[in-house]
This record gives sequence, C-alpha cells and structure tokens, in this order.
Amino acid sequence: MRVAIVGAGGIARVHARAIGELGGNLVGVCGRTLASASAFGVAAYDNLDAMLREQKPDVLHICTPNHLHAEQALAAFAAGAHVVCEKPMATSADDCMRMIDAAGKSRRAGAVTYNYRGYPLVEHLRRRVRAGDFGAIRRVGGCYLSDDGFDPDKYMWHFTPGSVGPGYALMDIGVHWLDLVEHVTGDRIAELSAQLSTHQKARRWRGGDGQGPRPPGEEAADGSVGVEVEVEDQADLLIRLGGGAAGASTISCVSVGHPNTIVLSVDGSRSGFHWNQQEPNTWRERTADGALIRQRSPGSVSGGAAWMTALPAGHAEGYMDAFRNVVRLAWTGLKGESSDFPSFADGLRGLTLVEAAVRSARERRSVAVA
Repeated sequence: MRVAIVGAGGIARVHARAIGELGGNLVGVCGRTLASASAFGVAAYDNLDAMLREQKPDVLHICTPNHLHAEQALAAFAAGAHVVCEKPMATSADDCMRMIDAAGKSRRAGAVTYNYRGYPLVEHLRRRVRAGDFGAIRRVGGCYLSDDGFDPDKYMWHFTPGSVGPGYALMDIGVHWLDLVEHVTGDRIAELSAQLSTHQKARRWRGGDGQGPRPPGEEAADGSVGVEVEVEDQADLLIRLGGGAAGASTISCVSVGHPNTIVLSVDGSRSGFHWNQQEPNTWRERTADGALIRQRSPGSVSGGAAWMTALPAGHAEGYMDAFRNVVRLAWTGLKGESSDFPSFADGLRGLTLVEAAVRSARERRSVAVA
C-alpha cells in the first residue's frame, strides 16, 4: 500500500507507526507547515493537492482537525485514493453524507479509526454477546473520562469556534464510547437524553503546538488570544437501545486523574461484564455467584479474529496493538477483502448520535435517534 498522511500532529505519528508495522509504504506527509511534515522523514508537503498529484497514494490517512476532514476526503477520492479518516468523521452528518457520496462515485472506500474496536477482549466480548452467553441485554453503562482538557491554561484547536463541530467531549471522545456500545451489543441506540456542561469557559490561545491557527478574539499584549469556549467539556447521557436495554454514561474531558478511562459495563439476563481500556488485558465477569477476573489469552479470541491477539497470556497488549489492528481491518476493507471494519457508515452514525445529544440538551427532552 502506498500511503500518505495529511496532518502532522501527535495522532499522525501514531498512524505513521501503524503504517510502518503493517508494511505500508509511507510516501508523503502534508502538514500545516513544511517543517512539521519534514519531521516524518518522507516527502514533505504543505499542499494536499500537490502531494496527491505527485505521490499518487493508494490511501490517504486524514489526521487533521475535524472541520478539514470532509474537503480533504473529497480531494483524496477525486485523486483516486481510498481514505482512512480520524474520528469524528466530519463536523456534521451532512458532511458525512457528502463524503459517502464521493466515495461511491469514485468507487473508493472510506474507513474511520474507531481504534478501540481493535482490542482483542472487545472482540471477544462482542462475540460472546452475539452468542447469547450473557442472555438478553438489560443494561449498558460506563464512561469515557479524560483529563486532557483539565488544565485551565491548556488550549487546543478543539476550542476554536468552527474547528471541532457541535461538541467537544462528545466529538473528541464520546463517539468512541457510543461506537463501542453499538459495536459490542449489536444493537442500536434508539433514544437518548443528554445534559451538557462547560466547566472551563475561558481559554487562552498562545500559538503553541497543537493549538491551531490564531482564533478570533481579543489579543493581549503578549500576543495571546482569549477565547470564550462554547462547546461542552462534559456530557451526561441516558440511553435506550432498540432491544429495550437502557443505561447511562458520563463523557468528560476535564476529569482529573483519568488520562483515558473507557469503561463498558453490560448486564444481561444470565450474567454481565465490565471492561476498562486502561486495563485492557482483563475483564470482569459477573454472575449470580459473584465476580471473576478473566484474562486475555490467544485462545480467548478464536476463529476469524484470532489474528487480533499475538502475545501469550500475561504479556500485555495495548493501545498501539489495538490501533494497528483497526488500521489492518481498514486496509482489508479498502481492498474489498472484508466488510468487518469501521466504515464511513459507522462514522455517519457517530455524528447522528452526537447531533441527537446536542439537540436533546438544547431542547431539554429525550430525542429519538433515526
């Protein structure tokens, strides 16, 4: 695979590592500046069209701020490339539809990096739910807690109006939890009620790495710009699935001491389970007789998904392993060799759920999800 990346930040470096480990040929990186793109040690660009024209990649990995995803995907499809896009897929469901239409017209495919699907135990639990091992699902709950936005002095491009979309916590991390719910249970969220909070409303841009270009606002003597944050940093959700299960979740980017806590907790009519991304090689099985800690092992994910886990039990597999697994799934899907990958349809689903949550909070009512 000839692969190019647009975006030169931290997540682009994760993509570059996965590309290398999978044997991909990284032929170019396009950054906001040539200096940032040059750090990857391949052909560097600050113009996407030029990179697509000169390098002719088979696939473009999009690792840029949310508001750029749609136009960059359209450019890739027009150039004959497939697309692997960072989440969220775009800033609106309408833009997602534009991307899906463009993919269809160009006869190319698009994938979204819902990378937490790549953990072996997530796949193991998904298969056990499908097999009915837990019985009828009654409750789905959990959280995604992060302290990425906790520091009041920290500024990210997510806070710049027009860059992130209709939400911050929901768009940045909430889409991952919502995707895990539907992916693992095999059921759809049919209705939700949301309460949104913005705890840190004042932020100050200083032009550092990852802060994006200068936002609108009043400039201070030191050149910094004050921004009044309009998007939520915490979302509290009540959900009901189409099959009748219900539950709750907190999505927060200002939860101190939680670098990346993703919990998926499910109760069924027979038993239940609890999985925490920060301890990804174990899961807790709950039964009427008590709870047991189960460990990941190569035999725990069998059949067609056995490739997802390679290390012996007791040898931890983590974030990068899961990320590489999902990129591999995406590439096989782009080649037409599999349909079991997080597709643009899944990306559209994430935006649909986010927009429903924002509408619920604005109108102070429960909202049915199409």
